[in-house]
Formats: sequence, C-alpha cells, structure tokens
Amino acid sequence: MRENIEPTFRCRTRKAMDTLAEALNLPFEDWMQDWPYEVTIPVDIERFIVHYAKLTDEDEQFTLMESIIQLTEDQTTEALFIKYWQQIKPILQKDFYIHEYTIYYWACFDDENQVDCWKIAPLMRQLWQENHKLKLLFVCTVNRMRSATAHEIYKNDNRFEVKSAGTDKTANTVLTIDILNWADSIVVMEKYHRSYIRKHFPAIYNTKRIVCLYIPDEYDYMQAALIAILKDKIEDVYTRKLI
Repeated sequence: MRENIEPTFRCRTRKAMDTLAEALNLPFEDWMQDWPYEVTIPVDIERFIVHYAKLTDEDEQFTLMESIIQLTEDQTTEALFIKYWQQIKPILQKDFYIHEYTIYYWACFDDENQVDCWKIAPLMRQLWQENHKLKLLFVCTVNRMRSATAHEIYKNDNRFEVKSAGTDKTANTVLTIDILNWADSIVVMEKYHRSYIRKHFPAIYNTKRIVCLYIPDEYDYMQAALIAILKDKIEDVYTRKLI
C-alpha cells in the first residue's frame, strides 16, 4: 500500500544515549546493543515522559521515545497500557517527523496477521495513517518552470509533502542524493530526467518509485495550461497508486 512506504532509517546516537543515561541514572555499557529497551522497567515510564518534555535535542527525543514506547507496551494491565498510550499519542503526533521511522517500525506493517504483532501495533498503524504524508519530489531540468509549478500547486495539499529540483547544475535547486533519499516517490517530467537518475544515482533508481509525466519543456511558470496538465497527470498517477 502507498501509505506504508518505509521511511528513511533513523537510529540512536551514542551521544544521545550517554546524555540520557546520565540524566536518568541508567546503566550504559558498550555491549548493550538495544540499550533503550534493555535498561527500562515499566515503573520508569512516568519519569521518562516528564523528562521527554524537557528535551530540545532531537536525537535525545528519538532515543528516549524508543524506551517510552517499549514501556507502554510492557505495562502489566490494559488500563495502564491505554493510560500511557493516551499520554504518548499527542507527543508522537506533535513530533511525528522525529519519530516517523519508530512509528513505522512499531506498526508492524510487514506482518498482515496482527495477532502476531505487538499490542501497540494497531494503534501505531492508525497513527501512521493519520499523520504520514507522501513525500513527493518533482524533477525537471532547471527547476524553474515545470517542477517549480508542480511544487507550488501541491505545497499546501494535505496528502503530500513536496520538494522540487532540477538535473542541471544551473537549477534553482540542484538534484542531490539527500533530496532523492528524502522522497517516497519521484515525479519526473521527461524520460531524460529518469535516465539521469538511473545514470547518476543507480541505488535510488533501483529502490524508489519514479514516475514520468511526459511533459515537454514548452511552458512558463504557473501557466494555466501547465497547471491543468500537471493536475490531471499527477492526480491520475496518484489514483492509480503509481506514486
């Protein structure tokens, strides 16, 4: 399913773990590969949630939330499980971009039989579907006409997060590996742009959805005809779940 595209992998940092271990008086040894899960017990959850509210560093927030989710899962009664889920859900919604990968992981999308998943998995699936936006990257040559227009007309669409870039070195925003990695799906205007990605970024070409709209470079920025064509083609590929 389109909404279940795996987000960019994120992992905890040594600095964040060191800082949290000291602040929360937790043990931390080099051999602890799953540190956020190994050093916690269910009664820790209250002080972890309180400490999270004080954090400003995103790596520390990311790492501590891994523990908080595990502690929610480990609560000994259904009442406590629901109580703490109701506390952490608004935090996950507010900081969704930080915890996107963690939410996806706990949603257990790779297992259709939810009976075999964590009890928090259905709640994480719902949270994901309510908050995840498809990350669309529009690509043309110089990022001034076609991709820039697509960016403008879809920038406030609740379904998408959008960026745009160009393959030429003179583009307003030059296509880079970082921008390509950010995207869930890539929408190019001509076959040349898809070939460019295949040549210069083969790993991206082999792992990302890339759709060509076949729109020639003969329109001005925000030209009415270009807007109409873009909307028609983008809505078509979206409806057909090609992006």
